[in-house]
Amino acid sequence: MKTTKQVLITFDYELFLGNRSGSVVDCLINPTNQVLDVIEHHGCKAIFFVDTTYLLTLKKNFQIAACKKDFEIVMNHIKEIASRGHEIFPHLHPHWLDARYLPETNEWQLLNTDKYRFYHISETERSEIFDQSIELLQQYITKVNPSYIVDSYRAGGWCIQPFDVFLPYFIKHNIKFDFSVLGGFYLFSNAQYFDFSKAPQKTIYQFDNNITVEKDNGRFTEFNISSIYIPQHIKLLEKFFLKLYYKITGDNSFSRGEGQIAVKIDKNFAVPQQQGHDILDSAWERIAIELMSSVKQGEYKKYLHNNGYMHFISHPKMLTQHNIKMFDKFLKFASDKYILESDFRKMI
Repeated sequence: MKTTKQVLITFDYELFLGNRSGSVVDCLINPTNQVLDVIEHHGCKAIFFVDTTYLLTLKKNFQIAACKKDFEIVMNHIKEIASRGHEIFPHLHPHWLDARYLPETNEWQLLNTDKYRFYHISETERSEIFDQSIELLQQYITKVNPSYIVDSYRAGGWCIQPFDVFLPYFIKHNIKFDFSVLGGFYLFSNAQYFDFSKAPQKTIYQFDNNITVEKDNGRFTEFNISSIYIPQHIKLLEKFFLKLYYKITGDNSFSRGEGQIAVKIDKNFAVPQQQGHDILDSAWERIAIELMSSVKQGEYKKYLHNNGYMHFISHPKMLTQHNIKMFDKFLKFASDKYILESDFRKMI
């Protein structure tokens, strides 16, 4: 008799967030459609955390025809994803407030990271982008699903701390579920600043005012993002494989855009005696489709065998044809061997 495995397949639906954003078609539409076909073929559902701060920026620039067109393309795509039975929730990157439009290529430049964290923007800006994000998604998704409720959230760049700046908006909009914690990891950089090193060692837990402190019967539920240990010999073998593969096929996502380059703050200065895993320098890594290769796939299969819960955090903009092919093979293996539960509402 098959055992049941909880497999959460989540995506941050966003452009590149640094020197060059890339295009809507290359970063969002095409890779999302391809990976959705794979997910649905194996009877699974996905969650898309949409960068609504990008969409709000497009709305403010409707006087530029290309911005209005991109907005319509993305919103129609979001409605299509929702109509296929997948979940859509907000994902905020506040430094879009300082983005610069590049008319020559119809892209954006986001080099100013002063407002990368929700914590670093004003109360007026917080209210504006959170309230308008919920309203925008609710307005469009209810056109295809009248009963749809936007009740979940993921912070941009995992920057959900300090949680008390989010608390009023979670309460106001009845946000019940969060997907921002990458348990055991930390990063202190010029843009991102989070510390989940002491988060509960649980897949799903409840909390109130502090997102890393479990509280029985807390008003919010956290779905911890999964991480995996990759042995050094596997890392070295993959590095060689990918270098050769990219050279032969040209199949990579690097030409689509340019993201942020993290400049780390001295961790001893930031938090003395830090525990956990530095996300930029560790043998541990988040579980993601774009990090899955033919070399690593065996480790992913072992992980699923040994665990009842597996939470993927992936980005359509980063997916290659190889990644999608490997994920297809992984889901075939998983669905042949186990009963897969991919609806987060049934995992609580």
